[in-house]
Amino acid sequence: MDIEFIVDILPRLLNPLKVTLLVSIISLTLGTLLGVSLGMIWVASTPRSFQRLLLNSYVWFVRGTPIIIQIYIAFFLLPKVGLNLDVFWVGVVALTFNSVGYQIEIVRAAIESINQGQWEAAGSIGMTQRMTFFWIILPQSARRMIPPLTNELSNLIKASSVLSVISLFELTKAGDAIIASSFKFAEVLLLLSVLYFSLIQALSAATKYLETEVFNFDKADFESGKTFGQIY
Repeated sequence: MDIEFIVDILPRLLNPLKVTLLVSIISLTLGTLLGVSLGMIWVASTPRSFQRLLLNSYVWFVRGTPIIIQIYIAFFLLPKVGLNLDVFWVGVVALTFNSVGYQIEIVRAAIESINQGQWEAAGSIGMTQRMTFFWIILPQSARRMIPPLTNELSNLIKASSVLSVISLFELTKAGDAIIASSFKFAEVLLLLSVLYFSLIQALSAATKYLETEVFNFDKADFESGKTFGQIY
């Protein structure tokens, strides 16, 4: 194992690391905006409505197909409809498309995890369903979305490695280029593993901090008998 080589190539991976973080964060942000909106539509619609059927089909497609297929669809389909985007933004579109499918379920589960009695209590004091949702249910649901959204960012960081197939020069693609020129597979793969692992562990630590110190999650938060994790 050539430790000196690992130290030498580390600076060459910092810019690709920034690309990995940037494409993941932008995709999460766009995915959250769309996912929350579509998730609210899912909850508000009836089980046999067209909206519910359409959203369910979308979620099933995202969850039932490999991320690489979704990336190729974005890469080859967008130019067909007149959108000639840089590979960075093609990657953002593909990851956002994927993330929205999961975030719809995050929103649905968060809203359904709120005790049904709160709807009834709000109605008993004259609040309409719309008022109850926006003033009582949604704030509590948003609080419960934070941990799974952090986990979704971890998933996007790992999924971003597949963007190397469309030649986005992110962390994995940069590692491939170094391997091609040096033939030092073990050293490069070890460093890539350490960098990805460090990112994910940092996000895990941030999630635990948010749960325990900022949002003060405890068993009392899940008085309905089902924890968010069980529903999601």
